[in-house]
Amino acid sequence: MNSKEILQVVTVVSEEKGVDREVIFDALESALAAAIRKRSTLDIDARVAIDRVTGEFQNFRRWEVVADDELDPELKDSQLSLTEASKRQAGIEIGAFVEEPVGGVELGRIAAQIAKQVIVQKVREAERQQVAEEYEPRV
Repeated sequence: MNSKEILQVVTVVSEEKGVDREVIFDALESALAAAIRKRSTLDIDARVAIDRVTGEFQNFRRWEVVADDELDPELKDSQLSLTEASKRQAGIEIGAFVEEPVGGVELGRIAAQIAKQVIVQKVREAERQQVAEEYEPRV
């Protein structure tokens, strides 16, 4: 998916469903991040940032910063000790995230299905919220 296609999808879905563009962008970011996590062989945390004007997007791998004595061996792919995180980014605090850009990730058919499911779910949630807000004063 290129940047122009992203902007077109956001515009079309926003107008068709009557949902704010920001909700669609958030859904796309969540969907792409979920697809990246699913595609990875490690238990990583991922974040995708889409530029709202150009449609360009960047993928990031994230590690949560935890105290040195609270590092969980089972979460070694998504956590960093405070000592290790301080080496990468000065002044970082516990609870923050260290991010590292990752190159273009090739998403397969299954990852694309996951992304589609996340987008549909987020759009439905937004539609339900709009209906609830519309009828709330009438109750």
